[in-house]
Amino acid sequence: MSKIIISFLAGAIFFASDLHAQPLSTPADTLFLDDIVVTGTKIPLSLRETTRPVMIIGRRQIERGSSRDFSQLLHQQSGMRVNNSQGTPSGNQSLFMQGAGGEYTLILIDGKPVRDPSGVGGAIDLRLLPLHNIEQVEVLKGNQSALYGSDALAGVINIITQKPQNENAAGMGSLSYGAYNTFSSSVSVNGSPHERFSYNFHANRESSDGISAAADPTGEGNFERDGFTHQSFYGSVKIQPADRFSISPGFSYSDYDGDYDADAFMDAPNTFGITMFNPSVQSRFEGDSFTLNSNYSYTKTDRIFSSEFGDDEYEGRFHNFDHFLSYELLENVTVLGGVEYQHRSMPDFEDVESRLTDSSISPYATAILRDIAGFSTELGYRLNSHSEYGRNSSFNISPAYQMSENLKIFAAFGTGFKAPTLNELFGPFGPNPDLDPETSREYRLGFESYLLNQTLKISGNLFNRKIDDLIVYTFDPGYINRDREKTTGIDLSANWLATSSITLGAFYNYLSGETLTLNDSGSVLESDGLIRKPKHNAGFKLSFHFLENIIVQLDGEVVGDRKDLFFDPENNFMPEEVTLDSYVLMNLFVEYSLLNEKVSVYGKVRNLLNSDFTEVYGFNTMGVHAQGGVRVRF
Repeated sequence: MSKIIISFLAGAIFFASDLHAQPLSTPADTLFLDDIVVTGTKIPLSLRETTRPVMIIGRRQIERGSSRDFSQLLHQQSGMRVNNSQGTPSGNQSLFMQGAGGEYTLILIDGKPVRDPSGVGGAIDLRLLPLHNIEQVEVLKGNQSALYGSDALAGVINIITQKPQNENAAGMGSLSYGAYNTFSSSVSVNGSPHERFSYNFHANRESSDGISAAADPTGEGNFERDGFTHQSFYGSVKIQPADRFSISPGFSYSDYDGDYDADAFMDAPNTFGITMFNPSVQSRFEGDSFTLNSNYSYTKTDRIFSSEFGDDEYEGRFHNFDHFLSYELLENVTVLGGVEYQHRSMPDFEDVESRLTDSSISPYATAILRDIAGFSTELGYRLNSHSEYGRNSSFNISPAYQMSENLKIFAAFGTGFKAPTLNELFGPFGPNPDLDPETSREYRLGFESYLLNQTLKISGNLFNRKIDDLIVYTFDPGYINRDREKTTGIDLSANWLATSSITLGAFYNYLSGETLTLNDSGSVLESDGLIRKPKHNAGFKLSFHFLENIIVQLDGEVVGDRKDLFFDPENNFMPEEVTLDSYVLMNLFVEYSLLNEKVSVYGKVRNLLNSDFTEVYGFNTMGVHAQGGVRVRF
């Protein structure tokens, strides 16, 4: 299989290098290579200068798309899946980046990590992250532990919030209503009344009656609906007391209340509430050849689940300090060095007056060589010192070569790690304070090509990832380091500005992997394949721009067969493997703008074909449903 994959990737590179020479007409627009990204290196670089693929989702793409929420936006991107993103909005959602679970993908807000130490795997709940205040999302696939530490061994998602306009005051408001009594409203105001001061504030409220999360096994659909209410607030200011120095305090607050069912095929009047409070501050000083950044962020999460068994409450506290200096050593050489401190805590289950804590401190360094005879590379290293298990390190190297003006090839190799969570170290069920971190090894080979006068971008990469010392739960003695996960895949995508009014995009993902159960000597006892992860997945997007003020976009995906597990209560909850059928999903978005785009009226129809499909066995997905709204800029 690996020879077939390598041959396929090599053929794609050959095709891309040959196609750009063909004489074709030039549309009015182009794909911009000079867009600036910061996630991959913590140093602003253009897309042309990056040595690893970075996917950018801009504000226009967010506004002019069929996504209902942040999880659906991610789900529509190549290499990304969010299971249960098509179910009732209140349903729990699981992120997978190129086959790796959400606990292996670090989410940042404006470059600062947000985590929930009390949650499974420590990942933040995607439902707490609203779409409305996002200016841009940068997705960096592949191991990033050398730069970002624990939990980034599959990749990093950086949510960049909206920035103030160069006006005293500007704003936007939106209202929408749709199926299942779904209502959404948002308002934002921002500005720069003085050259040394700017501000940005945003508020959002959403609610929906939803559908029943659990599927009714009788087929009669008599289960109660599971709805939600979500409120969020965001604010930030930027103060520049001196020409080269700025300080930017900010905060975000998100409150999510909803309903949930007992399990697959099991209705229940259960409710939950989740809140996140996330204050932060960033300072930045720019010298002639260096930049000094100091970031602090605090994430406070509280969760309560109410059922017939009573209330279960959880809370997590996460502090993150990150201080780093970048220095332009030579014209084409930049070095970065920093130190990051993290502290996690949650209540002690045996004594609520005390808290369970751990911490880590990590010096790290990165060197970037740019365009030396077409060759670029990034080298990174991190030494992590953890309060419980001691020290571990990670590194990465990612060379790239610009073969021609339109074709770049790249490779990457690195190691990553994920520290054990507080629940695994000290929680109420099978804690093990002697756990070691999970460790990974990953290599990647790929290309990017801009063709047809830079109106067509084709990119692809082959990746292979192995995670060792997986932390698994056993009834006796509890949590232990034991198993291994192996994943191989192909991620291909293309975007084409066919004319000034027609844009096309497509992607194809291939994924193969297994989880190996090992014995004490490291021998394989059994192998389990992919769960809820399709081997084949493809998507498309087709956008038309008519008469300068009408946008019509059609998007969708084709998902292959997948395996899932059903824990049957009539069989002592023993896992039974089931097959989820393949399906085709299509969505439609239409927008009409007037008054120089100051006012936009839009409509969305999701699951246009009314496909009957399953994402998680025993749980529902939505049939065809619509939403309409208006957006006003002032």
